[in-house]
Amino acid sequence: MPRLTGTGGPAGHAADTRLAVTFRLLLLLRGLLAAMALALMPGPRIDPALLAAVALLGVETALAAALWRRVLPVLLRHPALVCLDAVLVFAVVVQGGVFGPVFLFTVMTSALAGVLYAWGPVLAVCMVQIALCYLAMPGTVPSGHEGPGLLMGLPVFYPFAACAGVVLRRLFDQYAEAEEARRTAESALAAAEERARLAREMHDSLAKTLEGVALSASVLPVRIRNAPERAERDAAAIIAALAAARREARGLIADLREEAFLLPLGEGVRRLCAQWSASDGVPVELRIPDCGHEARPEPPPLVRYEIIAVLKEALVNVGRHAGARSVEVTLRPFPNGVELVVRDDGKGFEPPDGGRFDLLSRAGHYGLLGMAERARRVGGRFRVDSSPGGGAAVRMAVPYARPLPGSESDAEAAR
Repeated sequence: MPRLTGTGGPAGHAADTRLAVTFRLLLLLRGLLAAMALALMPGPRIDPALLAAVALLGVETALAAALWRRVLPVLLRHPALVCLDAVLVFAVVVQGGVFGPVFLFTVMTSALAGVLYAWGPVLAVCMVQIALCYLAMPGTVPSGHEGPGLLMGLPVFYPFAACAGVVLRRLFDQYAEAEEARRTAESALAAAEERARLAREMHDSLAKTLEGVALSASVLPVRIRNAPERAERDAAAIIAALAAARREARGLIADLREEAFLLPLGEGVRRLCAQWSASDGVPVELRIPDCGHEARPEPPPLVRYEIIAVLKEALVNVGRHAGARSVEVTLRPFPNGVELVVRDDGKGFEPPDGGRFDLLSRAGHYGLLGMAERARRVGGRFRVDSSPGGGAAVRMAVPYARPLPGSESDAEAAR
């Protein structure tokens, strides 16, 4: 049975991606070895039959590398196809000779089998290649090289190459396990930090609101006896404070139950925007380019969590204060990270100079300060562009991968 036939979920997709990268790498190496073997072949040995066989093998390798999305699943389901590849390699060996440069790339078939399959199909491919090698030896072994060392030594390279493929696959699997453990630890850290944030908000906001309500309620009987009008105002204030406490409690509970935090970044952004648009009645235009899974790895859980949290808070602010008719949400990748932009066409405001969002907190507005703190927590940058009557744009740029060569300036510009 094939070792991997595709699995669901992020872990299965990551495993399929690693297998695809290894498969294409080995095909590229085989093509390179075929070109080197042809270049090292003595001139008298190169004839049209050899060139035709090498060209056919090169076309097969190039097509498999170009159409790997279709070829790889078929190979995983049908190991016998690798044996057919061994027959094509055998045709090249017959023309070029076993004891020569062309033998260099024949071992790549066994290496591919070691990467793709379990031991049963791997041993079958090795036995087919060993048998074909012995069939190609008569008439292709130069005079003076007919000793038992050659007969025993050359075919041994096939199981060696297969073992190398198995080891390579196991190294990738071990790396995948380490990555999964790291992601689990990051998720646990994100959950712990969110619990700490909820505790802080409950202490700083909800608890203080309830404490104020309790204090006002304790003096309400005295107000009723001595100043009925003042008591009526105090009672109205208590009702308003209780309503605010209820909203805060619901917000905290919604944070705990929000599924968007558990989804991949793009899906989480789509779901959160759809939910907010449906509840607030404001249309949201999404701009999330498809960069491909291989080119754009998923952000770590902690980074993804903070981006979703900033998006949620930004949309809440739009609903409460902006009076916007539409919102545009952009998730823009740059070479080593991602940038989130939430833009509305509302009434706007005058941001504090120098990004001093702590100044807004003095007036009881903690949203922008909390978003800026979330961005700094994951090594990102936060900025607000706004003007009275001109709408507002909230920007959060977070690097989470190693910069591509020569792309640092692009990343800095995006940030």
